[in-house]
Amino acid sequence: MLKNLIDINKPFVIYKKPYSGKLNIWQQKDKQLYSSNDLSQSGYYFAPYDFTKHPVVVFPGNQSVKQEILIREINGDDFTRLSISEPEISLHEVEVYQDKVVQAVQLIKNGKLQKIVLSRTFKVFASGLDNFEAMIKLMSAYEQSYVYLWHHPKVGTWMGATPELLAQYANGHFQTIALAGTLPFDNETPITWRSKEIKEQQFVTDYIVDKLQKFSSNIKVTKPTTVYQGHLAHIRTDISADINPANLPEIILNLHPTPAVCGLPVENAKAYILQLENRDRKYYSGFLGEKNKEYAALYVNLRSMEVKPEFLMLHVGGGILSDSIPEQEWLEILMKSKVLLSVLA
Repeated sequence: MLKNLIDINKPFVIYKKPYSGKLNIWQQKDKQLYSSNDLSQSGYYFAPYDFTKHPVVVFPGNQSVKQEILIREINGDDFTRLSISEPEISLHEVEVYQDKVVQAVQLIKNGKLQKIVLSRTFKVFASGLDNFEAMIKLMSAYEQSYVYLWHHPKVGTWMGATPELLAQYANGHFQTIALAGTLPFDNETPITWRSKEIKEQQFVTDYIVDKLQKFSSNIKVTKPTTVYQGHLAHIRTDISADINPANLPEIILNLHPTPAVCGLPVENAKAYILQLENRDRKYYSGFLGEKNKEYAALYVNLRSMEVKPEFLMLHVGGGILSDSIPEQEWLEILMKSKVLLSVLA
């Protein structure tokens, strides 16, 4: 079994890259909490949304044992059916979130912001949850996503399936994506993007290109395309640039957090998020993945959940623009919360 390959009392991460048939395992040799806010350390990173509230955890490459196995070698036929409850949501919670959307729209109309991302958690009770089984189920359902199970005894356990690349680097070539806009997808009805989603995605694209211009004179941007994750569709633009590897940490820190998880202008959005959300995002909308001097593959921590002994804390969010409708924004985050649950249950 997968759990027999690691010591669950020590920090570890198990992950699958998009469209990969391989499963990667990092096991830290000791229980120490290592951190690297300047991203200078080589290893596996698990970074929070806000660096001032939580450590940028790294499993150092020279303090970790690494394994690689083929996914097809994992037996996934004998899974138990998990008992997962629906999120417990009161009418008051719905009204509170919609009121926050109203406040956010007013801030945008008053010229304080162009966009802001509002997030919240859904608490779901899970009976008989096996983290390893759950991760394998996510891998099977989300071939196109970065799927992971991460654990540190001093920080906690997280799991997710994220579609969003933050930074990929090799041989002087840097890649990232602008991913924004969300609509339900049912395999039958063609996707028709509204001006709201198109505008939201263009904000993210323009922001990333502007940040990269400081580090590269050779930037390429593809035309927007529609991509899918489970029952959701998003707009995606691929962005690449030739960069000096010495600038890689600074580029990553300049891009995080992107408007896709924060808003625009970023600093203004961060300040209003603190006021409106009134919660700690922890590692949701941070980033995770490998990084050393010659290589990087980091992903934004979306579609993620914090795993507790008896329940899951699902973290979800949505981009708010001047034409956002509170009722529709609530339905969007509710829909996102069920993406992972539908697979696990």
